[in-house]
Amino acid sequence: EDFEKAGIRLVSSEFASTNVDLPALPQEVYSILDNPTEYAIMDIGGDDRGAYALGRYADSIKAENNYEMIFVFNKFRPLTPDAESAVEIMREIEEACKMKFTAIVNNSNLGEMTQAQDILDSVAETQKLSELTGLPVKMTTVREDLVNNLNGKVQNLFPLTLQKKIV
Repeated sequence: EDFEKAGIRLVSSEFASTNVDLPALPQEVYSILDNPTEYAIMDIGGDDRGAYALGRYADSIKAENNYEMIFVFNKFRPLTPDAESAVEIMREIEEACKMKFTAIVNNSNLGEMTQAQDILDSVAETQKLSELTGLPVKMTTVREDLVNNLNGKVQNLFPLTLQKKIV
């Protein structure tokens, strides 16, 4: 509903927001790829399983010659605690989807428990990931209430509003 109000068409799997995890994208994705005037953001997931689903569209995406594929790095996730592990995951994803990453976003967080120091601690590892891959760091996401503590200490901050947990 919020997307519609903003003029954004949401295309999602019928299994979205369920505990079913299938590496499949909905048929409607073709409508995006068939219209070169339409731009799309695809959240494929953080491993090669989701990337296999993207791989079937790789030729169409690369043919437009204007895609960005951003690796969203979170050093607090079990599979990516450091730059070297993240590079390994990146290469698995690239191989699975037949496309190369073009940039990195530092999204290191612990959800509501994230402190300003956690973000500061993630910057060096993100920079190391950038150096290992040759990819630029587009931004560092941060919970909006932490922005004032990090201004001037972290470049390209992007404040986020977290959803409230429903218990």
